[in-house]
Amino acid sequence: MKYLLIIIFLLLGNQVFSKEMYVPESGEIVFEIIRKNKTIGTHTISFIENDKDLKVDIEVNINVKLGFLTIYKYRHNNTEYWQEGELIKISTNSLTNSKKKYFVEGQKNNDFFEYEGVDSRKRTGLDVIPISYWNYEILDRNVFLDSQKGILREFDLKEMELENIFFNEKNFNAKKYMMKVKTIHSSDEKPFPNLYLWYTNKGELMKLEFDSPEDKSIITYNRIK
Repeated sequence: MKYLLIIIFLLLGNQVFSKEMYVPESGEIVFEIIRKNKTIGTHTISFIENDKDLKVDIEVNINVKLGFLTIYKYRHNNTEYWQEGELIKISTNSLTNSKKKYFVEGQKNNDFFEYEGVDSRKRTGLDVIPISYWNYEILDRNVFLDSQKGILREFDLKEMELENIFFNEKNFNAKKYMMKVKTIHSSDEKPFPNLYLWYTNKGELMKLEFDSPEDKSIITYNRIK
């Protein structure tokens, strides 16, 4: 279950921030994380807009208990700064169940985006996009920045069927996609599971699901706000 940390993501709302980015009018989105019909955590996303600037704060808290005993715990915090649809800065920190600490620091520097993670300092293009799924543009990419370890990872994306998702007393038609991560890193203890994402035609992420690499149980992110 330690790869729950990779599923750091955001949701899209009805207000357009840029061509491919949507921000919820409420300024906050919350998911509950479900495993074996039990809530094991929450994923909270807060948006602050200021003219052409967007700040996104992401917080993930996971606790798996057996009776009164906590058998799994994970924390992740991520702050992203965007300007006119371009990532300007990112700062993340994570604490895994095995007490491993990770951080990512990245910032635009002239014609490049420089970032630091498990492989020290690297640079990439200005079109970099972190694996925070609120940005619908990820569907048009094949590489993302791992927001826990600071690694560029390639992935394949497969468009699947249209499904109906009930949320907030309404039915939403959402297209299902399967994301298969291809890049393997020496720090990876287990392979990535296939990820399933559901988006509306406006680019609003309604649901996410994957099989836990730990025990193959299904992990589901259900939107509650």
